[in-house]
Amino acid sequence: MTDAQRPNILILADDLSGAAETAALFLDRDVTLGIDIGAVHGDSDVRVIDLGTRAKSGPEAADRVHTAVRDLPPQVRVIKKIDSMLRGNIAAEVESLLGTGPIVFAAGLPALGRTVENGVPHIDGVPLDRSGRWALETTEAPASIADLFGHVRTISVALEDGIDGLTAAVDSGAVAVFDVRSDADLDAIVDLSALLPGVRLVGTAALAAAVARTLRPNELGTLPIEPVPTLVVVGTAEAVAAQQVSELERSGATHVRIHVDHLLAGTDPTPVRNAVDGGAAILTVTGPVDPARSNAIATALAELVALAISDKTVGLVLTGGETARRVLDALGVNTLHPITEIHHGAVVSRTAAGGYVATRPGSFGGPDSLVAMTAYLRGVESTPSFSNSEALA
Repeated sequence: MTDAQRPNILILADDLSGAAETAALFLDRDVTLGIDIGAVHGDSDVRVIDLGTRAKSGPEAADRVHTAVRDLPPQVRVIKKIDSMLRGNIAAEVESLLGTGPIVFAAGLPALGRTVENGVPHIDGVPLDRSGRWALETTEAPASIADLFGHVRTISVALEDGIDGLTAAVDSGAVAVFDVRSDADLDAIVDLSALLPGVRLVGTAALAAAVARTLRPNELGTLPIEPVPTLVVVGTAEAVAAQQVSELERSGATHVRIHVDHLLAGTDPTPVRNAVDGGAAILTVTGPVDPARSNAIATALAELVALAISDKTVGLVLTGGETARRVLDALGVNTLHPITEIHHGAVVSRTAAGGYVATRPGSFGGPDSLVAMTAYLRGVESTPSFSNSEALA
């Protein structure tokens, strides 16, 4: 493959665990691959940028997306990765993309039961706004894709409408919205959208996976890593995380609990350092978490981790995209190179300095998820992970 024939794909993610989840979809393709934090730092065939917009305001998110794409040459294929439960600043981000090219929106993640039918997002057949999965959000779940976008105009397009129907929708200035019931639907949407010059694809990791399937496979396997002591940082309020932590404790990891008030006041990193010296440590935050303080809590947690491992060679397991981003910011890491996926969404990457970081969305994985991720970094045997789907909180 000549340089001119190599794919040129830029994927915009709103948090780090989502960026890693999406990058991992290209691990078995014949491409160079990198995750950049904040802005493009490398020249890989497939570049995934964590723009860190999930926790930002709508205008801030829109500005970051616009900045990321405004100077791109026309041959770059742009994918905006969104959360599978439609959290974040999706409407603002898509509106900022509308001035740069036609928008095709396909929000399903069928493998995990997320579908869109007649313009309504579902989880395991239940409409998203009645699923209870937005209980930790400060706003209500959208009842439909049109509801999600508010004043941003959308037009529903069916695959059987073909290129004529799709062209008519985007020529009107609207976001073209497709229903998604299966991965086959996503494959067809990607094929149809490829006929539109400059198209911007917006969807979950499953849409990026459909793009990956159009690329040539890579037969190279994953090389083993050098085992390292491991620190697991649990920065998610998802209920499933408690069971995952219990399983990891049962496997022998030392659990360090920091009360949120002590964390915000500044706490001694020595207990965390000592726990890491034992081979495997877990760090969690206890006490009531006010959503209004989540930003300060994530920052304080990241600073504690940086102090605890400042002079150590440690493998990190980071759950929750915001926590992962803050920790890497505190450590001065701005590029990751994915090397393997333990289970869906649980991605191990290498840093430029040769360290290892495993990331995973907070709600992903079964009870053994953290055990499997930690075992991989430590180079020890573990029960094969069956965490190939997102657990229900």
